[in-house]
Amino acid sequence: MQIGELFSQTRAPVTNNKKLTEETPAEVESEPSLPFEINPTKRLTEFDIKRKKTGSFFTGLPLLNSDPNNGIGYGVRVFYFQNKDKKDPFFEYTPYRYRVFAQYFRTTRDAQNHLASFDAPYFLDTQWRLRADLIYERNPNFLFFGVGEETLKPLAYRENNDSTRPLIQNGSFADYMDALSYKRPGNAGQAPFVTDTKYNRYDMENPNLNFSTERSFFGGLMRLVGGARLSRQIIRTFDGRTEVAKDPLFGDRLLPDLLNTVPNSTTLLTEESQAGRIRGIQGGFVNTLRAGIVYDTRDFEPDPNRGIFMEYTHERAVKQLGSDYQFNRNTASARFFYSPFPRTFQKLVIAGRATFTQTNGEAPFYEYRNIWGTESNQVGLGGRTTLRGFKPERFIGPAMAFGNLELRWKFASVATKTSTFDFQLVPFVDFGRVWDHYSRANFKDYKYSYGLGFRIPWNQSTIIYFDYAISREDRQLFVNFQHIF
Repeated sequence: MQIGELFSQTRAPVTNNKKLTEETPAEVESEPSLPFEINPTKRLTEFDIKRKKTGSFFTGLPLLNSDPNNGIGYGVRVFYFQNKDKKDPFFEYTPYRYRVFAQYFRTTRDAQNHLASFDAPYFLDTQWRLRADLIYERNPNFLFFGVGEETLKPLAYRENNDSTRPLIQNGSFADYMDALSYKRPGNAGQAPFVTDTKYNRYDMENPNLNFSTERSFFGGLMRLVGGARLSRQIIRTFDGRTEVAKDPLFGDRLLPDLLNTVPNSTTLLTEESQAGRIRGIQGGFVNTLRAGIVYDTRDFEPDPNRGIFMEYTHERAVKQLGSDYQFNRNTASARFFYSPFPRTFQKLVIAGRATFTQTNGEAPFYEYRNIWGTESNQVGLGGRTTLRGFKPERFIGPAMAFGNLELRWKFASVATKTSTFDFQLVPFVDFGRVWDHYSRANFKDYKYSYGLGFRIPWNQSTIIYFDYAISREDRQLFVNFQHIF
């Protein structure tokens, strides 16, 4: 079948946003007409159309979570939506006419993530979409376990960080970090006693601006995307910085902190940089051009009931753009959403995603963590958007693959005069791994995690989620907004 034949079969002329019925001609003519064709598969379900709010409104909640990596997080995220009214020709085809949100967030361990975002589908009633994000991130708790296939090895440590004790394999993340927190005799040229408390950590400050435009084709089924990213990374290591460590004999309670305060030893980031295995420890500017192509048949972006989403993106950093590094990144991703019983259980949805990305050239180590998509950015394998049972960026490399499978079941709803709330249970499974080069990619030795989610779609377009994930290394609870895909 030719591509043109495929599109001719999946689309049909649409002159208004209602299904054809036996209304009188006058009634049909009174319905709002679309200024251009939109494929019928992009129309919301009758269930979602009836519950969609009209006009403009705010949603938002205080942000509060607990993460053993970053401490207790607090802040606020506020959304502003403009849906217009049911006379708007796009009302039944878009999650919103435009959305603005702002976030203030920091944690008790000094991590910060502040952002402002704008998104406008069918901008000014055209086939163009605009997106922009202004982000400031500062986190002294970033984790680094190396780059490539070496990171797939299980965590190993010696009890109390004592080199005379046997190596313990397949340790949990908590036990691994506890062992590193003990002080030990320093190596040649170091203080008498040091600690490896921050061996796998570094501090990065990262202001950046992302923006993109999209042009729709074939009734909105396909989009071409172009954009750019302007960013700066400031890297700080913990080599030699004083830390309060545990004493092998007395632990961390019987001696005052003054006697347990010792310099942090050389971090893994510094060791890898000195060995020439990574670049970018000095930070710098990363400015990139972005391009992508998308095929999208989802009915409702924030919480789809049906459809597929496929995209290919390319990101290129060159010194002519003011970047300190030259590299390129290619990413292919696919998602599917399927309602097996659309009449009886319309909000029972099987959802899946698979992604593969590879980075070429002289990329700094922190760029291996970035996976750019036209709608969202993932950060390494691990954390709340990829392998939820592992710590953030537990696995990064020049080639990475991951997937997620979820069953989203709406079991209850509550409606007030101003808002609607749905309640979903979401069991899930995640998997993924990294390689030193894309040519080594295979289907062996993937890392897995699984768990259960609880989601609350608020006025349809705001999704509040709670995900509890388990892996061989860790157990984690995430509280945030929007589905991860």
